[in-house]
Amino acid sequence: MAILGITNRTENWQTAKYFSPLVGSASVRLVRRLASGERDVHEGDVRVELFWHPIRDWRHQEKLTSKVAQSRVVAAYEGLFSDLGAKVKAFPGLQTPDGSYTTSDTGKLASNIANTEVDIVLESPGHLFIGEAKHEMRFHASGSLVLTHQLIREYVTARVLLDLLGSEKTVVPFVVGSTTAELKRQKQVQFMLDQGWMDPKNVLEWSDIEALR
Repeated sequence: MAILGITNRTENWQTAKYFSPLVGSASVRLVRRLASGERDVHEGDVRVELFWHPIRDWRHQEKLTSKVAQSRVVAAYEGLFSDLGAKVKAFPGLQTPDGSYTTSDTGKLASNIANTEVDIVLESPGHLFIGEAKHEMRFHASGSLVLTHQLIREYVTARVLLDLLGSEKTVVPFVVGSTTAELKRQKQVQFMLDQGWMDPKNVLEWSDIEALR
């Protein structure tokens, strides 16, 4: 359906259209597909949210000042990702400006993490699933950010949040796009796969999501 005959081509609309109906048994099917260790998950065990700003909302819920939140976020990042900059820089095809993935500007780093949005999030008893949807756009990268690359930034944000909460859930990233072949040609996807942070089977097409509904 189009409004005034004009097709909505935005990724947010595409994401909402496909994932909003993904509740109940459909969300269970997606969780089981993404993580083989969740075979015993049932309806009621899975929560779904779209367009999630985890650190921003965590700070609001905890009623933390900007200074305190920044300190905790940066400390968590340092503990988890002290060697991330070197790994990204060594990966062919990823542009990494000076200062990327470092803590040289703690305010900027914390701001990047606090302002990170995740398109699709599912929570099960053992896992936190973070999904990025692509329709016609490529994965975002900006040299003005400390966490330059979108997929890496989202993974970092999820890991930092779980660390702040003291949660032992496993982060399971996934991506959705027109074709798996095109997604796997993207350098950010290749990096996530190379690090073992994303399973190749979790590179999905929109038709895969439609089949689960």
